[in-house]
Amino acid sequence: MNYREARKIARKAEHAFSLPNDATLELIHEKLERKRGRSITVAVLPELAGEELCGVWLICEDEDIVLHAPAKSDWHRQQIILHEFSHMILEHDLDGQSSEMVKGLLPDLDGEQVLRALARSSYTDNAELTAEALADQLATRIINSDAGTPPEPLAFRKVFG
Repeated sequence: MNYREARKIARKAEHAFSLPNDATLELIHEKLERKRGRSITVAVLPELAGEELCGVWLICEDEDIVLHAPAKSDWHRQQIILHEFSHMILEHDLDGQSSEMVKGLLPDLDGEQVLRALARSSYTDNAELTAEALADQLATRIINSDAGTPPEPLAFRKVFG
């Protein structure tokens, strides 16, 4: 699959997800929790600092957990989270990947609680490429949204668009 094909699949998934024009990361988070019928916890995992892997989605019996590396900026943090959320929107948890890799990252976590895990490290497979294409589209939607944007001094946006 090439990036153009991935973007086509991502556009279709974004349309089906039915976000309002003024989307925020928080709104996407809440909508996903309602869609999946379970809570989604997002937390930083310092152990991922300096690793190739920068995001992990753990699918547990009664909740989803998104862990991410310490981010260099709010935008970078948002992109990692949107990538993992995109896997959820695209229903990649139905692909049935194993949670074996979690044992090395989180040795104190009860392996019986984690049903599956998806880890973000590269974009060499179709699922990763499509999730990143959708994350890019969601990020663009958030950037173009006025929701949660603090008022600008002297109405800069009105003057300069």
